[in-house]
Amino acid sequence: MRPLLITVGSRGDVQPFLALARGLLAAGHRPVLAAPRRFEPLATRHGVEFAPLNDEMFALQDSVKGQGVRAAITAARSVRPILRRLLDDQAALAARSADVVVYHPKSLGGPYVAEKLGVPALAALLIPLYIPTSAFPSPIFPVRPPGPLNRASWRVAAAIEAPYRGTIRTWRAEALGLQDGFRPMADLIKTGSVLHAWSPHLMPAPADWPGSARPIGFWTMPLDDTWTPPERLARFLEQGEPPVYVGFGSSTTGDPDSMTATVLEGVRLAGRRAVLATGWGALRPGAVADDVLVMEEAPHDWLLPRVAVAVHHGGIGTAAAALRAGMPQVVRPFLGDQPFWAGRLHHLGVAPAPLRGRLTATRLATAITTATELAPAARALAGDVAGEDGVTTAITRIAAQTCSAQDR
Repeated sequence: MRPLLITVGSRGDVQPFLALARGLLAAGHRPVLAAPRRFEPLATRHGVEFAPLNDEMFALQDSVKGQGVRAAITAARSVRPILRRLLDDQAALAARSADVVVYHPKSLGGPYVAEKLGVPALAALLIPLYIPTSAFPSPIFPVRPPGPLNRASWRVAAAIEAPYRGTIRTWRAEALGLQDGFRPMADLIKTGSVLHAWSPHLMPAPADWPGSARPIGFWTMPLDDTWTPPERLARFLEQGEPPVYVGFGSSTTGDPDSMTATVLEGVRLAGRRAVLATGWGALRPGAVADDVLVMEEAPHDWLLPRVAVAVHHGGIGTAAAALRAGMPQVVRPFLGDQPFWAGRLHHLGVAPAPLRGRLTATRLATAITTATELAPAARALAGDVAGEDGVTTAITRIAAQTCSAQDR
């Protein structure tokens, strides 16, 4: 096969597609990964053919990081022209040879590139977003509705795309020459052409989902044995008991100094050392004690097996890495699907109740202490997750879709 993989977003959105590309290569196929330009060195290092996409959105996000609501509103005015340039880069992919397109819905243009090429398209979702169910509300719905309204809450996914439909419709006509038949992303994915790339042990398919929507397992990369930890990190880990990892990824807060002070005091009350990952700015430590190490980031698959507890925001990438590492987790969700995953982890017994609302040092310390008692459950679940091979299952599904289309 000649699969075209299209994704946009942060490393958490790109790395699963890179894992899929590596699996396709190993199986004898010839994948092309189209992703933001800044990830080209990562793809090249793994021997994956790469098509760069506009990554101005990163620069825009960096410019408002930690700058408050007003800066975010001002930056939002630049989104449409940046989106059009990103879509134009995707339109250029239609000049390539491909017989199937696997796309992240964030790309917005993926299914239309497939339409232009006349090949099947499969949406790859890292969270449940478009296939409705009455079993629970949409993970991104801002409130928990009464049970009878669960299915209706899934319409929120279509609302996210709504502000850009005019841009997409115009681009579709001007750049791809597709004049009619525009369908919202939600309608395209509801047909069942979807790969749900999370572990069924984390969240199995509800009974009212079609068989084609069942989760197939995480798409994970082999541990990068070329990565060497900074000397200060290696030395810190060797100096005492495993520390607590604290990192909130791309989440932000209006008062990072206060959040940092609360986190440091909570870790101290729990009697633990800590590794703090500053990420996008939810944490902004100044001078810290010798029992705290501050860094911007480190590969989760390397670091998390070496800590005692992972304190994080509930993003699926971090949650998945902690699950694979067999680490108990403490989740302080901020927004989006984070409360949903926090609830799932608590339900599975690998995390205490989510730390919703105002975070205090006492609440955090109690949660860390409780989490350490959940280590046996976390290790047992890691064994179950390790038995999955989401990439191989995805390749089988992609091949079946491609062969079916060719037979027609």
